[in-house]
Amino acid sequence: MIKNSRVLPYLLIFVAGVLWGGTFSLALIATSDGSHPLVLATWQVLVSAAIFTVVCRALRIPAFRLGNLGKYLFIGLVGHVLPDVLYYTAAPHLSAGILSITVSTVPLFTYAIMWAMKFERIVIKRAVGLLCGMLAILLLVIPDQGLSGDDVNFWILLVVLCALLYAAENVYISEGVSYETNIFELLCGSTIVSLAFLVPATFSLETENLLPWILTTSGWAITSIAVISVVAYSMFFYTIKTAGPVFASQCAYIVTVAGVLWGIAIFSEKHTVWVWMSVLIIMVGVALVSPSRRVAS
Repeated sequence: MIKNSRVLPYLLIFVAGVLWGGTFSLALIATSDGSHPLVLATWQVLVSAAIFTVVCRALRIPAFRLGNLGKYLFIGLVGHVLPDVLYYTAAPHLSAGILSITVSTVPLFTYAIMWAMKFERIVIKRAVGLLCGMLAILLLVIPDQGLSGDDVNFWILLVVLCALLYAAENVYISEGVSYETNIFELLCGSTIVSLAFLVPATFSLETENLLPWILTTSGWAITSIAVISVVAYSMFFYTIKTAGPVFASQCAYIVTVAGVLWGIAIFSEKHTVWVWMSVLIIMVGVALVSPSRRVAS
């Protein structure tokens, strides 16, 4: 069956990574008019919640169950509210390349958390794969940083904190959520709970121009991010449950490469030979990290 295929996890993280890679360029477009991070985060989550609700109804599965409220709260806060607000706060101060590069720290944080909590043991092949990925990121950062603005280290720290939150979410989904829990219910419930935090905070701002803003370039960009995130999140969460969080987190490397390529396509960015060397090393890193035995079970 396709769900037991050893090729499927690779296909899922590749497609999800390519889609997610485009969101960094879209984020720069969305923040270019000075829109408040809360407005951006709220609209993204609202669109996502609407789509997931439709999907749940179409599949005839519950969109929200009170018994899973704790799971929704954790994923909503750690996977949506906090990282989204931090990300859109930092995005205007960094380049698209740096935004995509920082995602590559998710596998390290994921592996470190899993190892510290004794959910994973050290496997040389997988560890080398992770190191290859980090080496590739260093080749991107050190020779061709592409940083902009003042207090860059502070903004980078905020985005790295987002990566840490995503890693915690990865581990929780793998180890804290039963395999029987439907992916779409989990995503739908978590986005609905996220709105309970984001909507009041957003409407505490001056939002009288919110509806016209939705039809602006910034509004369309954030709507696109929401739609892409729905598709990519679904693929990514399924991979976590079938191949494990450490393997699924390798999607971050593909996101980085895709982010660079999308930047070339959208903004005509030019890159050095170091970038292309990093692409090759990243691919080696992904190849070395094979799916866990759960895939074949």
